[in-house]
Amino acid sequence: MSIPLDRLYHYVEQTAQNIFGGSVIIYRFFPHGSKNIENLHQLSPYLTDPVEWTSSPEIYCNDQEPLNFDAYTEGNKLDTDPIEDEFQARGMYLPRYNFRGQIRTIWDHAILLHSEQRSSDLLKYQHSHFIPVYYWSHALLSLDWFRFAKHIDMKKKSPSSLFLIYNRAWSGSREYRLKFMDMLIDKSLVDSCQTSCNTVEPETAHHYKSYQFENPQWRPQNKLEDYFQPNTSPSYYSADFNQQDYVDTLIEVVLETLFDDSRIHLTEKSLRPIALGQPFILMATHGSLAYLKRYGFRTFNEIWDETYDTIIDPLLRMNSVVNLMKSLSEWSDDEWLSKSLLIKEITTHNRQLFFSHEFEGKILFELAINLSDGIRDLIEKNRGEGWTTRYDIILNDPHLLDIQSKILSLEQIEFLRKKVDVFKKHP
Repeated sequence: MSIPLDRLYHYVEQTAQNIFGGSVIIYRFFPHGSKNIENLHQLSPYLTDPVEWTSSPEIYCNDQEPLNFDAYTEGNKLDTDPIEDEFQARGMYLPRYNFRGQIRTIWDHAILLHSEQRSSDLLKYQHSHFIPVYYWSHALLSLDWFRFAKHIDMKKKSPSSLFLIYNRAWSGSREYRLKFMDMLIDKSLVDSCQTSCNTVEPETAHHYKSYQFENPQWRPQNKLEDYFQPNTSPSYYSADFNQQDYVDTLIEVVLETLFDDSRIHLTEKSLRPIALGQPFILMATHGSLAYLKRYGFRTFNEIWDETYDTIIDPLLRMNSVVNLMKSLSEWSDDEWLSKSLLIKEITTHNRQLFFSHEFEGKILFELAINLSDGIRDLIEKNRGEGWTTRYDIILNDPHLLDIQSKILSLEQIEFLRKKVDVFKKHP
């Protein structure tokens, strides 16, 4: 299955161009889902005019995965650049700027498009000549991926399990999922759950018993394979839905990408139960339910205890969720019946909001207004210093100038210098 995320990035490109009034350069990871710097590619390599390319602002899209500044501290060394090779051969190292490598356009800064809040990585990027621009990209993607859920009648339920829990990969930021499975065993909740657990991590091929945990508190104590079947789903299944799973269960417990973290970064996982009209419990970083409410969604604090969302310590938050699950598993039929109308009222509200023009418009407006602010900031801060430093070196070295002349002529360089002077004179 190919997930056509480029449709989204072409929309971002068009929006940014309309705001800026000219060409922009979009970089995104392809194949989609990759985090490798060698897969960070230009979206539309149609800018063949070197002056237009050098004059165009850059937008780097790290909006699908959580930010990880330190993973790219060496900068992008993959672009073939004979000038840079010559600099390095002479020991003349120009500074690098994370995703950007060296600054090769007249813009001192670049836009970083991201989808997380409460992030310490944002400050690191700001110190590395980036201007962060936030929008909830997974909301737009979910509207695409789950669009057919709008036409499904979810009224007919025949639950065989109380909780639906999707659990596939567990390395990196998802280590907590193994401890969560461990707690389900300790609380005798396994039979109440439709779930699975891989003993061998599908992305790293490590067995959980020999895996080196980044956070040792997530190491399980029970023998998980004695309680759970393995998950054979491919990674792209989070961009799809199985209607029968929602017919067979009452509540989805969403295992988000980030849990043991300070950041808020909600993905399509949190929006899938909303699109399918299912009540949910959210295993995510603290404040994630409040984040959903800011977009107009209702959660279930009128029905069960949601104070888990306020607990900063991740282990205590996990304990609170499992205790809530245990309490719900002990509800009588009469208790469920007494809450059924309110549950239906909330899930109906959420589903209708998700598929409404209001919600889509809110996300699109968020993207446009934040991009507009970011581009204005980009223009106001620009002095062309990185680009000018580079060309001051080149213009005073006949050999470097000979190499550069195959890309930009002296007349073109002078034209770009005048554009830079405009920024200096009119901040």
